[in-house]
Amino acid sequence: MKMDARSAVVRLRRTVRPFVPVGLIDLLSRRQYRHEQAQEAARRQRFESLRGNVVRAIGMVRALERSQCTDRRFLEMEFIPALGLNDELLHEQPVELTYAYGKGLHIWQYPKQLAGYLAWLASNAAGITSYMEIGCRWGGMFILISEWIRQNGANLHAIVAVDPIVSTPFIDAYFHFLQQEREAGKPAIETLYVQELSTSSVVREVVERIRPDFVFIDGDHRLAGALADHMLVRDHARIVVHHDISSQTCPDTTFLWTVLKDLEISVFDTVDFTEQYDSVAGRFLGIGVLQRRSDRA
Repeated sequence: MKMDARSAVVRLRRTVRPFVPVGLIDLLSRRQYRHEQAQEAARRQRFESLRGNVVRAIGMVRALERSQCTDRRFLEMEFIPALGLNDELLHEQPVELTYAYGKGLHIWQYPKQLAGYLAWLASNAAGITSYMEIGCRWGGMFILISEWIRQNGANLHAIVAVDPIVSTPFIDAYFHFLQQEREAGKPAIETLYVQELSTSSVVREVVERIRPDFVFIDGDHRLAGALADHMLVRDHARIVVHHDISSQTCPDTTFLWTVLKDLEISVFDTVDFTEQYDSVAGRFLGIGVLQRRSDRA
């Protein structure tokens, strides 16, 4: 999850404390927090009516041919927009994709970046047995990647979503779908939603038990937090993926990725997907992959 308003206000308070009464800052903080809570509640209620998008997206992934899974142009121009894109912070989004915002799985990714990442995964999914996403929010990316690696050869035994918010309608619908498949006699996959911060002992115990070999990190975007998430899973994972590695709004995670590419060079190979859109003023998002060298094909 991105840094919330409370964190921003803490920084603001430290900066302007000598000039503005603390009581006024606290009042603004409470108002902003209530506003965010109301927005999240309204969005959750709306997502309750969109549960059908999950089954539709699963069908789209499972219907793909192998050649389509590695066709970056097809993925960027057709498949990913058809899954549906997020409609928040639209000033950071390319206007040419307006038709896809607020639909489907509400995936918060640039199709240019995600297409390359999916094509890469299609060629590297074999052998993956467990997937964990730290900071899954509404769950669109979690559902897509879980299904994507299964479609491309992963023999998944467990999938784990971690986030401090209550499990969302999309994730609930996905886990219910997988439960129905288990009851129909299809291979069982352990599904686990952990409503905790990644720093909690509960999450650490899950990591130690499942030992996830593929992890997507999109939680705390502060330097210390993102690094802690990396260290939490790096001894177990074959593949560690960091988000927001080329974003002017996420300087800490952007800096961390630059550092990790040097610090982990003896253990991991790196691939990054940072393509931008000319129609957007600025640089945003970005996906960085660390792949353990001993596990390369």
